[in-house]
Amino acid sequence: MRRLALAAAVVLTLSPPTAGAAFAQTAVQTTPAPAGRGLTPAEVGTWITGLGGRAGPVQSENGLTFFTVTNAGLTWAVFFYGCEADACGEVQFSAVVAEAGATPDKVNAWNRENRYLKAFHTAGETPTATVQYDLILTPGAGVAQLADPLAVWLQLLPRFAAAMGYSPPA
Repeated sequence: MRRLALAAAVVLTLSPPTAGAAFAQTAVQTTPAPAGRGLTPAEVGTWITGLGGRAGPVQSENGLTFFTVTNAGLTWAVFFYGCEADACGEVQFSAVVAEAGATPDKVNAWNRENRYLKAFHTAGETPTATVQYDLILTPGAGVAQLADPLAVWLQLLPRFAAAMGYSPPA
């Protein structure tokens, strides 16, 4: 439940996407996480920044470690799980769309038609739709293992927002 509350607090800020929603490919050298466990939040943030995203500072709240990322007019969060000595074995990309058009039917349609990003609906004064992409990391594989999942995330996140009723301002 804490995870849901925190995810809901990190609301997707949408503005008109720019051409090329994917990050520019730039090589970034980082210090690897301790062998056998996964990646550190700092090295993931450094890698995303090196690719052209703006990663916020690593935060810890209610036992969750995360940071936000802004790229191409979208803001979303990267959560870390299964952490030991700051190296984590699991990562979750997560975004919340707060739109009056976000309905359970739209979320269910998204889940039927899309394999990688899974969504859920939260009713309220302003309905929200949350989308998440969970990744289990391969120990010792470094940040390069995030390249393909990040590409999927960056391609599908704007589609999800549009499917939930978001339309960029004119």
